Amino acid sequence: MAVKKVTIEEIAHAAGVSPATVSRVLNNKRNVSPELAARVKEVITTLGYRPNEIARGLVNGKTSAFSVVVPDIDNPFFSKICKVIQDIIGKDTYSLLLYNSNGVLDKEKEIIEELAARLIKGVFLVAPRMPPRDILDLCKHYDISPVVVDAKVESYRLPAVWVDNTTAFIEATEYLIRNGHRKIGFIAGPHVVTNSEDRLRGYLLGLQRHGIEKAESLIRESDYTIAGGYEAARYMFEEIESRPTALICSNDLMAVGAMAYLRQKGIQIPDEVSIIGCDDIDVAGSLYPPLTTIAQPISKLGKVAAQLMLQYISHDELPPKVILHAELVVRESTSSNHEEVSNVGV
Repeated sequence: MAVKKVTIEEIAHAAGVSPATVSRVLNNKRNVSPELAARVKEVITTLGYRPNEIARGLVNGKTSAFSVVVPDIDNPFFSKICKVIQDIIGKDTYSLLLYNSNGVLDKEKEIIEELAARLIKGVFLVAPRMPPRDILDLCKHYDISPVVVDAKVESYRLPAVWVDNTTAFIEATEYLIRNGHRKIGFIAGPHVVTNSEDRLRGYLLGLQRHGIEKAESLIRESDYTIAGGYEAARYMFEEIESRPTALICSNDLMAVGAMAYLRQKGIQIPDEVSIIGCDDIDVAGSLYPPLTTIAQPISKLGKVAAQLMLQYISHDELPPKVILHAELVVRESTSSNHEEVSNVGV
């Protein structure tokens, strides 16, 4: 006979408390009175809510699991962050559950609700689509400790680590300008992602600093995928009159797609078009030609995120936000635009 699934909300209703209080009891938090905790535990036993996980939580005083939510586990950038977090969390005998949201905001919210039912101790939200306010409210509601990874959340009381994307893309844009490029195309990520906006801002500021006007036709939004990069490059070289002499892609997968399109059309890299990616995933240096890219400190993102979480749950205090810096790694996919380089100041 199938056992009816009981939710934290049903337990809360039966006990006359909030879902957050139920979660605190399950995680043996100290800020619940003994009488209230006993009442909640009695309801849990009566309703038979997830007896295996509840038993473990009540006996050990905590669950030994965290979760990491990523928008695309196929992206090597995200999988590497997950591996680093797992390596560090695992040393403290914690386990890590992986969820893939497919970059869908509502899916992220559903996952948070499921994590509450699983008594997850904390959640790493990597490049989340949810606005910071929603993350804060939802995790507070379910008493789950969040750490935001690879997304800027300056104005919110959330533990977080991210990269200064704006500065990195200013530097990449100015590198191309110093090498004579003025028609620089930009393949942007989805505008709903904080990083996408910061990278676009860096590109535009780089142009502005050198007196180059923004050209809407040279900016194309796409998915952070190989297919997205391919389609954006196709647009720039088939749909507009003035072709770019260089492309900046918002991640390396987009750059791989753009390079595939250019090779298919017989356009030489970097002799005719220079390309810059972002992330420096493992394959970037093995492409033909090897990809010039903005190297993100991927391992450090994962390491700092894990440290922030362990600090957060150990001291129950909000740890400081951490901002990391990226570095332009110059390889063979970029070169000078010889027709104009002599007219460009260093």
